[in-house]
Amino acid sequence: MNWDQARKLLHLSAESGGGESPGGGAEFDPRPQVLSEARATSICVASGKGGTGKSVVTASLATILARRGRALIVDADLGVGNAHILQNVTPEVSFVDVVDGRLPVADIRVGCRENLDLLGGGSGVSRMAGLSSWEMHMLARGIEAIETEYRSVVVDSAAGISNQTIAFAAASDVVLLVTTPDVTAMTDAYAFLKALLLRRGDCQPLFVVNRASSEEEARGVADRMIAVSRKFLSREPRFAGALPEDRAVSRSVNARTPTVLAEPGSPFALSMELLVARLLEELDLHPPRGLGRSLLRTVGYAPGPIA
Repeated sequence: MNWDQARKLLHLSAESGGGESPGGGAEFDPRPQVLSEARATSICVASGKGGTGKSVVTASLATILARRGRALIVDADLGVGNAHILQNVTPEVSFVDVVDGRLPVADIRVGCRENLDLLGGGSGVSRMAGLSSWEMHMLARGIEAIETEYRSVVVDSAAGISNQTIAFAAASDVVLLVTTPDVTAMTDAYAFLKALLLRRGDCQPLFVVNRASSEEEARGVADRMIAVSRKFLSREPRFAGALPEDRAVSRSVNARTPTVLAEPGSPFALSMELLVARLLEELDLHPPRGLGRSLLRTVGYAPGPIA
C-alpha cells in the first residue's frame, strides 16, 4: 500500500463503483467457540485519533443498551481512562488494581445507574498503555468470569493503533469506528482499519461520521472512506450513519451525563437511537463469542508487551 496515495485520496471526491471484496488471512481465529453459558454481545467503539467523540458515543450507546438488559462499559483506555466522567461516577478502583494483583476484575465494577456498570481504566498511569501478555491475560480472564452476567458489553477503546487497543477491537463482536469530517480523523480511522484487518481479517467494521454539519457532508466522508479502503485494502467498512454537530453534546459533557439522558430530544440523541437500532441489527448477525473469552485467545503468557 502506498500510504501517501491513501492520505491524498482522503482529501478528494469519492471514487465510484466496486463491490465489497474478501480480505486476506489473519492471525486471529474468527471461528466461534461453543460456550457453556450465554455471554454478552460486545461492541468496541474505536477511533484512529483522540477528539472524535468516541467516549460521548460510548456513553449514550451503553445507556440505550442498558434499557434492554444489564450492560457493562469497559474503559479500555487503560492508562488515561475517562469513561467514568460521562457517567458522573468516580471509581476508587480500576484495572490498575487488577494488574497490581490487589483485586479481581469482578471487584472493580462501579454501578453507574440501573442496569449499567463500569470497569474503569487508570488515570495518568503510563505503564498501563503497554501491558505484558500476562497482564492482558489477567484482564481477559477477569472479564470472561463476569460477562455471563450481562446482556451487552461496550468497549470504550483507546485512540490509536497500539497492540492492546487492536486486541480489544479484534475480540469484540462488532467494531464501530468513529470519525469526523476532519481529514486527520479520516486518515487515522483508515490507519486503525488497516491495523484491525491485519489482526482479524474476517472483521466487517461499521463506521459513523460524528459532528457532521449535514447528511451530505457525512455521505461525502463515507464515500471517501469506502473508496480509499476499497482501493488499498480490497475491503471496505460499512457506513452506519451520521451524528450531527449539536451543542447539546457539550452541555451534556459539562453535566457529566450521557446526551441521551440529558437532552433526549436533541438531534444528537435522536440520531444515537437510530445508530443503536442499526447496531442491534448487526449484533443479531453475530452469535456472541464473549469479549473476555475471545481476548484470551489473542494473548499469551510472555512477560513482554503483547505481540
